[in-house]
Amino acid sequence: MRTIPALILAALLLAASASAGSPQAREVVAASEILARIERGEAVSIDNLIVEGDLNLSEIGLDLAPKLGAGLGAGSAMSEGSGINLPVLAEEERLISSPISITNSEIRGDIRFDKTVFGGPVNFAGTDIAGNASFAEARFENHVAFLYTSFGGNASFKDARFDGRVYFSGDQFRGRADFEGAEFRKLAGFSYAKFVDDADFKGAKFRNEACFGGAKFRDDADFGGTEFGGYAYFGRARFSGRAGLGEARFFEIANFYSARLD
Repeated sequence: MRTIPALILAALLLAASASAGSPQAREVVAASEILARIERGEAVSIDNLIVEGDLNLSEIGLDLAPKLGAGLGAGSAMSEGSGINLPVLAEEERLISSPISITNSEIRGDIRFDKTVFGGPVNFAGTDIAGNASFAEARFENHVAFLYTSFGGNASFKDARFDGRVYFSGDQFRGRADFEGAEFRKLAGFSYAKFVDDADFKGAKFRNEACFGGAKFRDDADFGGTEFGGYAYFGRARFSGRAGLGEARFFEIANFYSARLD
């Protein structure tokens, strides 16, 4: 319970900040300009702008972050005849060391940040993403803020890993929300998030607190095989579609106070 007031306070402060802004026309920045900053290793910090175009990391050259065990896969000199079973190599990941902050803005395109390691903080608070957003297999080494972010298309965080705290509180997921196999190592906040389409958390791992207080699931919500290692709060959550909790495991308290199944 102790984290819930902090989540609500952060959301209220963000809403107050957004409403205090002037109604002047927003400046438009090309997505290619932001991609160029990322390619140069510069921090991205924009607020209250319109981003025109797709943010697709495959269009630029980035340093690669080889995963543990590179060069030791099946068929390597070490593995042959050694009797040691080594893991199969995964694809290398792109590396972004600088902070990424695009807040209170509108992105008129898709986001393709999949298979990327984010070394710095990532912040999309208050931003409206019109297209699809893919952060599949991404690794976030710092804190992440998607407070009151709107996903107009499908949002994929499949097999993503969050090493720091992450907040999706107050978000609008208008398309499918895919968190299958994602790992949350610190607090994960989804309080008052709205899932219009399917919400897939199959096999996700919450190592710390998970807060879904007041969240609304208008379609199916799949938590099959999900692991909750810390306090799991679903107080006042509302499930309008099928709620799947088959084989979900709760290692600490699970609070479903006043949750509704319509």
